[in-house]
Amino acid sequence: MKIDKHNHVPLYRQVELVLEEKIKSKQWDIGYQLPTEQELADLFDVSTITVKRAVIELVNKGYLYRQRGKGTFVAGSTNEQDINAIFSLTTEEEEHPHELLGFSIENAENGVAEKLELQPEAKIIKIKRLKIENDVPVALEYSYLPYDQCPGLTPNDINNELIYNILRNKFHILLGRARLLIKPYIALGEMAEWLQVEPGTPVFEWERITYTKQGEVIEYSKFYIRHDQVTYYTEIHF
Repeated sequence: MKIDKHNHVPLYRQVELVLEEKIKSKQWDIGYQLPTEQELADLFDVSTITVKRAVIELVNKGYLYRQRGKGTFVAGSTNEQDINAIFSLTTEEEEHPHELLGFSIENAENGVAEKLELQPEAKIIKIKRLKIENDVPVALEYSYLPYDQCPGLTPNDINNELIYNILRNKFHILLGRARLLIKPYIALGEMAEWLQVEPGTPVFEWERITYTKQGEVIEYSKFYIRHDQVTYYTEIHF
């Protein structure tokens, strides 16, 4: 693994291109664990900072993924999902694997109360879950529901089930529309640990507010989604 230090191309970019070629040429198969950043730095005769930047670029491109405390690995093909399905209030999927991390009834904080259009400290149901696909955590979910609209909801109700299905089937709520906001976010601390990524890894933050047919807010959720596990697409028909 050699690079040209007299080349005008930045060192991190040269390292990135060498590693990318090893992945594209199948020299490194899916699931292959890369040498440590120190080992790569020694191989390329560059600093670990240079290697780290090259690795981060490849993670952002979806070629690599990092697991906290384990290392960096070659990524497989990411799942393609229609972004319009995120907006849909219906689903044809039969399985919705989630791990329940938290379920509580508590007084809403000001920010959540405002999103749900409730009075400050009104009672809400707070749900924290980890979405699993192929035994890999892909999204950390925080959902908030007005307690008065969902009395009797239990942790058993939401095991491997979508919030929308619960609202329709258990509480017979007619859903009208949903508003979704998307922005980048940096996973740190507990979030990085649950998603099994290195602290500082970029993720998507999806913020969703759902309204009933009558125009009342019935659900507020935040989803933190690993970008190395899914590629979103949309199609435009003319």
